[in-house]
Amino acid sequence: MKCITTDLTAVNLMKAFAGESMARNKYDLFADVAEEEGWHAVARHFREAAENEKWHARAEFKAYHEIVDGKPLEVTTKNLVTAAEGENYEHTTMYPNFAKIAEDEGKKAIARLFTAIGKVEIEHEREYLALKKMLEEEEFFNSEVEELWVCEVCGHIHRGKKAPAACPLCKAPKEYFKREFLG
Repeated sequence: MKCITTDLTAVNLMKAFAGESMARNKYDLFADVAEEEGWHAVARHFREAAENEKWHARAEFKAYHEIVDGKPLEVTTKNLVTAAEGENYEHTTMYPNFAKIAEDEGKKAIARLFTAIGKVEIEHEREYLALKKMLEEEEFFNSEVEELWVCEVCGHIHRGKKAPAACPLCKAPKEYFKREFLG
């Protein structure tokens, strides 16, 4: 992400995006607590508000890119690279630094948490880059080896070198199939 100091509107859009994104996750967690306590109506309200916050964050993120890049969000292959770069930063720099600070402060459980999350980010980076390669080489629905293809609509599992043209169970088109590793 670019550091903008001359365009306060762009700065405010990123601050708003961060705030709305945090509010969304916070409200999802609050909904879980309310649900556990038996307050189903309160949980539904938190979940509805979380979805509202998600929409706000999306609008702000898109507006930011319109201002900074002069165009809407990039195509999926470029977005996959951006996502992989973010995951790389997280597992090579951010989480190791956070873990060291927590360790130095004697917060060993938090250090382990940061380290464990960093390991997950390695897999996220790998998956984003694999997806990009599949899209570029037009291998998204084809494979040289037999794979498990899972229908995201009904859960039907197809074994083969390519996704079926349509799900034999629910008739969803091949675009709704994913390789098992993409779960």
